[in-house]
Amino acid sequence: MRYGKGDIRQAGSALKSMAWTVLVGALMLALAAPAAQANQFKRIRDVNVSCNNSLRCDLFITNPSVTLYTVGFRRSAATDAPLALYLTMREPLAARSEVRFVIDGDEVLTIPVEDMAYRAAISEYIYDTQAPLRDLFAAARRGDRLSITYRTRRGQATAQFSLAGVVAGAIFMDEVQGRIGRDDALAQIGAAPLAPPVTAPGETVVGLDTLPAALELYYEGEQAPCATFAGGAPEPLAGFEANLAEGVTLIGMRCGEGGAYNIPFAYWLNTGQAYERLALPTMTGQGPAAQLLAWNASWDPDTGELTGLFKGRGLGDCGTYSRWGLDRQDGGFGFVLRELRVKQDCDGVYDETYESWEQLWPQVTDKS
Repeated sequence: MRYGKGDIRQAGSALKSMAWTVLVGALMLALAAPAAQANQFKRIRDVNVSCNNSLRCDLFITNPSVTLYTVGFRRSAATDAPLALYLTMREPLAARSEVRFVIDGDEVLTIPVEDMAYRAAISEYIYDTQAPLRDLFAAARRGDRLSITYRTRRGQATAQFSLAGVVAGAIFMDEVQGRIGRDDALAQIGAAPLAPPVTAPGETVVGLDTLPAALELYYEGEQAPCATFAGGAPEPLAGFEANLAEGVTLIGMRCGEGGAYNIPFAYWLNTGQAYERLALPTMTGQGPAAQLLAWNASWDPDTGELTGLFKGRGLGDCGTYSRWGLDRQDGGFGFVLRELRVKQDCDGVYDETYESWEQLWPQVTDKS
């Protein structure tokens, strides 16, 4: 069958019309389709974390058997957004009364009812004075049980809440809001910094401007082992200098870029004459080994121990946990591996003691 030019033009016009119709139809469907939902929810032990589409998150604990059945912390995703405490009640609090917060037997905060905003439609009281509220959250991260004493028209009562899961819940909330590794991370409130300064005499190394000249080669230039992938040193260095003995100090500083939730640290021994970089013993499937970096590390000057956690993900529910002691060795000092545990299953269960993680060191002997 043969087609003339008129037929071809007509067919082409029909195809264009069809294509336009399909495009308009697709756009109409897209506009009519509901917006994608970004809500996220996670339950970690006794704590719940709920985040809406705008990434405003609530970390809350419930006790359905009491009048004060929910206590929670709320925060938006904005940088340096304030923290808010909220209480959900089955009946209003008594006027001119107080709400008392006790964690593990210690009173942490007392709030007059007049200092809280009340949203009657949802029976919610809100408190957002930052300094005392951050102290309360810091205590909640460290504690096991929260008791809240309050008074309604029926009289005084006390509600009990388990704090198991607060730390992991805060980390999950930070992960959703993109705060992991940032100074405004909720999980850092009340926590010791990754490399805390030491109160013993000695200059604290906190940045490149106070970096000892002997250590500049580790941070300057594209090939420097502690420089970032861009050829520059990480800032800040979050460093410290600890006195170990007469004329002997330990220096620890950030070393390299790291990642979203794993920050590397390196350590040097200063004897006054030279700086010796210290290795960190570890165990592998092939036997004893050594590494030059400790991840997310913290130095405890009281015990002389260094701990590190390489996270399998930001929640910190899996990864590798290491603990080293700094012992005298051949007239000097060196790190000794005291504990090594691993967990490969990222299952959302967070163990702050790491005792449930598989122990690789000291090696466990089978006594059966």
